[in-house]
Amino acid sequence: MQSTLSYIDTWYKTATLSKIAEDFHQSLSVLSKMIKQTTGFTFQELLQRKRFQKAVMLLVESDLPIEEIAVAVGYENQSYFYRQFKERYGMTPRKYRLEHKNDRTIRI
Repeated sequence: MQSTLSYIDTWYKTATLSKIAEDFHQSLSVLSKMIKQTTGFTFQELLQRKRFQKAVMLLVESDLPIEEIAVAVGYENQSYFYRQFKERYGMTPRKYRLEHKNDRTIRI
């Protein structure tokens, strides 16, 4: 399980459950159940949490355009990134950046 979490941590931009299952010689269903039982989250939830963790860090610590940040963390669909971000944080990425630019305690 630790290897799976490490994989997500390293390859969050392109990670897929099928690729992890293949690399670790597990079936999709077994791996999916193991992830859920161990972490309490589905693979997609873990992946999204990691991507947003990186996005928030980039929003606060860089001046990269938000569109570039979305792509850098694995979201090709900009509107989906914006919708998911707003749902998770209650504000747009731009507003988050403005409110937390000098904040060292980043909410993940």
